[in-house]
Amino acid sequence: MVAASSARPDATLTVAHIMVKPVVTATPNTPAGTARYLLQQARVRHLPVLEKGLLVGIVSDRDLRSAAGETVPLREIMTRTVFVLSPDTSVRQAARLFRERRFGAMPVLDGRELVGIVSVVDVLRVLGEQT
Repeated sequence: MVAASSARPDATLTVAHIMVKPVVTATPNTPAGTARYLLQQARVRHLPVLEKGLLVGIVSDRDLRSAAGETVPLREIMTRTVFVLSPDTSVRQAARLFRERRFGAMPVLDGRELVGIVSVVDVLRVLGEQT
């Protein structure tokens, strides 16, 4: 039998422990300029896009920098295929996904509800604290 104190701390650490919440979000009709302002105010680099409470895309600060103008709606520049995590995903699995897929952030869904967001920086911070 292995004592609980000898278990690796990252073995049970989940995305629910490190996710950022509440999440700053936008809609598909939000203008790029407004989205840029939201990112700056929240000091984040990724903005999930919700329509009627459901995740329909994500936009990054990089997407907004390449937008054709301040009034372009997010629906025209957002990434529609969004990889998501569940709250019970292990931090180690999240780190693997970030490495393999090269994402900067992934929304966290509980069922269809957006409950948080995790960035590669969040994962690195936690893993760095455990070494």
